Amino acid sequence: LIAIAAMGLSLAWGLVLVGPRMSRWRFLSIPVRAYIEVMRNTPLPLQLYVVYFGLPLVGIFLSGFLSGIIAITAQHGAFLCEMYRGAIESVSSSQRQASKALGMSQLQSMRLVILPQAILKVIPPIGNQLVILIKDTSLVSAIGVAELTMTGKMLLERSAASFEIFILIAIIYLAITSLFGVFLRFFETHYRARQ
Repeated sequence: LIAIAAMGLSLAWGLVLVGPRMSRWRFLSIPVRAYIEVMRNTPLPLQLYVVYFGLPLVGIFLSGFLSGIIAITAQHGAFLCEMYRGAIESVSSSQRQASKALGMSQLQSMRLVILPQAILKVIPPIGNQLVILIKDTSLVSAIGVAELTMTGKMLLERSAASFEIFILIAIIYLAITSLFGVFLRFFETHYRARQ
């Protein structure tokens, strides 16, 4: 559930950030750049601790589940924003000039010419980032959320079958990420066929 919620929110948060990140107005782009640098260059466990233990100091009390979703979304949204930006900027400037010559507005050019090409370029790296996100959900056990890895640790304490339990956890993660990878490849193939 944390992975599903954080995936959707991270994808959306990255889109929210990409506009100000690419803005020519420095009062918009500089704070977003600073946010992205902090999120990308500090470890996720630290961000989890800040959300879970730090927010109560200012009167905001969140469950471990919600804190995990917020911290994972905040970090992965920053990575996704940079992926979106890179894909948009990789589309040739001649495409923008051609759409302008055809009389398209900047919004029409972005929607009809730039974004369809950028989406094709960004699907594979987004898939990789979301697989990392799925694996990062194991870190929420650090703030007491009983996810797959923590459940395995609790079973280990009861049964002392460490090897078998952790092999099973690895197989479950492998199955989840492999199925997700197959879905993404299907989506990419289907999207390419429609273009």
